Amino acid sequence: MEAKQTQQPDVWDEAIRRHDRRVYLSVLALGVPPDRAREIVQTTWTRLMEKHADGSLAELDFPGLAIRQARFLALNEHARARVEKRALAAVPEAPAQPDVDRVVASRQEIERVLDALATCSPTAKRVFRLVYATPGGTCARAAQEIGLSLQRVRQILSETRTHIRRALEARP
Repeated sequence: MEAKQTQQPDVWDEAIRRHDRRVYLSVLALGVPPDRAREIVQTTWTRLMEKHADGSLAELDFPGLAIRQARFLALNEHARARVEKRALAAVPEAPAQPDVDRVVASRQEIERVLDALATCSPTAKRVFRLVYATPGGTCARAAQEIGLSLQRVRQILSETRTHIRRALEARP
């Protein structure tokens, strides 16, 4: 182990020349594939040089400092990959081919909803659009925009949903 407190570029050249292989092997020992291990080691040296240049590193202790940084990067990448894998596993796979009957039924249902909505008052349509078709739409925002009380907007929305539900239940 050697400690150096200078920012000369030849210090880094010497450190990389002497310790790069050990840092690389420490990353390989974690089970990282060789190509990815090489990228992590290069990132390690770059980060250490940047930290040293901005004064974040009081002293340079090789190879320990580089090995710790490389292991941190590799383990952090492993953890991120595990979280990503779990997140992907939680998402159900889409069916390979859409169920034609379902698509047709869904379209018919949407048409019935739109037909029911078309029979509502202009205010009910506007409230419905402001709450459900506007990103971040809320009853409070709709009430403010239309100039009605919050309670009245909620009542209109409730009546409109009831009207739509009845239209959906009365399947032709």
